[in-house]
Amino acid sequence: MKRAVALVLVAAACTPSVEEERALGEEYARQVEAQMTISKDQQLDQYIDQLAAQLTRSADSTGHTWRFTVVEADEMNAFAIPGGHIYVNRGLVERVGTMPELAGVLAHEVGHVVLRHSAEQMAKRSKANVAVNLFCSLTGWCEGTAAQVAINVGGAAFFARHSRQDEAEADSVAVQYLVAAGIDPSGVPSLFQRMAAERKASPDLFGAFFSSHPLDEERVERTSALVSAIPESTRTGLRREDEGFMAIKERLAVSGNSDGAAPADSSDGR
Repeated sequence: MKRAVALVLVAAACTPSVEEERALGEEYARQVEAQMTISKDQQLDQYIDQLAAQLTRSADSTGHTWRFTVVEADEMNAFAIPGGHIYVNRGLVERVGTMPELAGVLAHEVGHVVLRHSAEQMAKRSKANVAVNLFCSLTGWCEGTAAQVAINVGGAAFFARHSRQDEAEADSVAVQYLVAAGIDPSGVPSLFQRMAAERKASPDLFGAFFSSHPLDEERVERTSALVSAIPESTRTGLRREDEGFMAIKERLAVSGNSDGAAPADSSDGR
């Protein structure tokens, strides 16, 4: 009987509807923000929102209520959860070299949401969890420490294989979103190249990003090819910098040299 119930749950663990995805996203957002320190730098928040709005206007046809949130963390990372919630570490903004590199990260995470990768991963994880629970209940094998380690490692490897495909898809649509927003997409491969080089000097700052965004030489080559395929006549008119980005970078540099103290004009929050 226990086995039959578990198998029914596996079959039922399908990709949630868009409405369910949004509701789950709100719940996940509350959990995430209860565990993270959210930025109170109003100027940085506004700049990220403005840049993101340029991307989502052309990328989203699902009517998501997008929310971009800056997290006070030194690690270079960004991630998306279902429903249009995207989180960007301050450390990432500090380390990108150009506006197109930052826009490329945002576009990539928008792509994950629009393509419903997070929702699909939730369904896969639900199926995997039910299957593991069924196996454990029938065999009793999972009670030992070694068994738990094996389950965790095996599960991570399974999802890493799928995430590489998701990453490639998100890279591809990110290039499209950037062009549609009038931004030079060469920031996508250039950021990958920058991060691969800098990771050697500061591996701890990049661990979170590379664990969730697998990077290899093929990925750099693939995104470079996508950019090269854009007609030169189109690329000529695309933006490569803006004053807002340079102002934010200067402010973050000053803040960083002051032991992380927030600038005086950024204490109001959102």
